[in-house]
Amino acid sequence: MTYIVIETKGLTKYFSKRCALENLDLQIPRGCICGFVGRNGAGKTTTIRMLTGVIKPDKGSASIFGYDVVKQGLKTRQLMGIVPEMSNAYVDLSAWNNLMLVGGLYGLNKSTRTERATSLLKKFDLYKRKDQLVKGFSKGMKQKLAIARAVLHRPPLVLLDEPTAGL
Repeated sequence: MTYIVIETKGLTKYFSKRCALENLDLQIPRGCICGFVGRNGAGKTTTIRMLTGVIKPDKGSASIFGYDVVKQGLKTRQLMGIVPEMSNAYVDLSAWNNLMLVGGLYGLNKSTRTERATSLLKKFDLYKRKDQLVKGFSKGMKQKLAIARAVLHRPPLVLLDEPTAGL
């Protein structure tokens, strides 16, 4: 039996009178790597923003691991790592403190946060600059930190919007 991780039924979003996404039916099974490909304005980012609870659909439904993204938004966000189109790192904090903060928000204890943050910063070649404020980072460094923040809590699902921008 195939387990569906992401499912949408008739997902639709309007901005004013302009339709950004119309009747998207989608099923993404467990273990699948999926990419949205399309022209600018095709609704890729809008879809991700609805799946992550940033905006609500005007019509239709979406679920993550069977949880409704509107009605059970907190639960769905706990199951995801999210890398938005624009870096979401706190620029007035160091890379280290960004990871410590995010890990705390996901309920990771201090030793787990420390171990995972160290490993990820080394993996992304940011460890030597871990104590520097993020505002001094290049776009690529901010993007690598955003990816580290997204996977710190080891979510079963990672959504990336324009993940290679700046890398």
